[in-house]
Amino acid sequence: MDLAKVALETIELLKMVVPIMFVGLLASNIFFSLPQVRRFIEPIDKLTSFANLRCGSVVLAFFAHPIAGLSMLSDLYRKEALNENEVAVIFLISLIPRTIRIILMFLAPIAFSALGFFLGLIYAFLELISRLGAIFVGILLGRRLVEDCCIVESDNLDGVTIKESVVRSIKLFFRTLVVFVPSVFAVMLLLDLGFLNVLNGMCKPFLEVFGIPTSGLIIIAAGTSSMVAGIGVAGSLISKGAIDGFSALVSIFVASMFHGIVECLRRSLPLNISFFGKLGIKLTLINLAVREVACVVALAILLTLHSANLI
Repeated sequence: MDLAKVALETIELLKMVVPIMFVGLLASNIFFSLPQVRRFIEPIDKLTSFANLRCGSVVLAFFAHPIAGLSMLSDLYRKEALNENEVAVIFLISLIPRTIRIILMFLAPIAFSALGFFLGLIYAFLELISRLGAIFVGILLGRRLVEDCCIVESDNLDGVTIKESVVRSIKLFFRTLVVFVPSVFAVMLLLDLGFLNVLNGMCKPFLEVFGIPTSGLIIIAAGTSSMVAGIGVAGSLISKGAIDGFSALVSIFVASMFHGIVECLRRSLPLNISFFGKLGIKLTLINLAVREVACVVALAILLTLHSANLI
């Protein structure tokens, strides 16, 4: 165990995440202090009513920035305006804008450039439909936990000046850091003790069953820590003829399953705990379950397409 190395890795991650967190909180709070924002709440309220919730203001916050959404949802929970079940269902709904954002603005462009148009399109399409499908199923199951029709109203949008928004953002930022920083350090320590090696060892029997070449392990090893790296490695191996497109896509989604675990431990868990306390563990598990189910569905579709000689 190298504590100095773990500390440096923690600092490097915080250097990437903390500025985004601060800017996101600041910009979104200023944005929501504008009166024009209210006109978007009612249409989103109507869309979310199928889940027995009218939570347009919170969903709108997630569209602006995930940190803004978590902040508003946390504020409502701490004021006991929402119970745990209602928070969980709204959290599930929030995964819709977050999923669309990360796939269309981040993963899809990388996949198209690294894998080519055809494989990139298949990857982006499977990521999108499998994740959204898993989210909708989760919402339909979770709506039973919400009694009657819960109407969510937040004073985060009620006549708050820009100056008040800035002060609120700064206070929330430092309150979040108190929990976030030590949590990130603890997870980095876990990863340094060999957690990634355990995950990579678990996938070897799976690849052998489906006839995936050992070069797929390289994709999985890279993708477990970074999906960008995994997709990039896959593209490189395809261009060299070291792996076929189907095997590369399977390896990418296996890597995505393991990356989901690492990402939840490294970012989601510390962030959710800092906002929601013990409930943050439950929300993180919900997030992880959606990610893992989506990957399994994507792999099943891939295998079906391969059996039909479409890939």
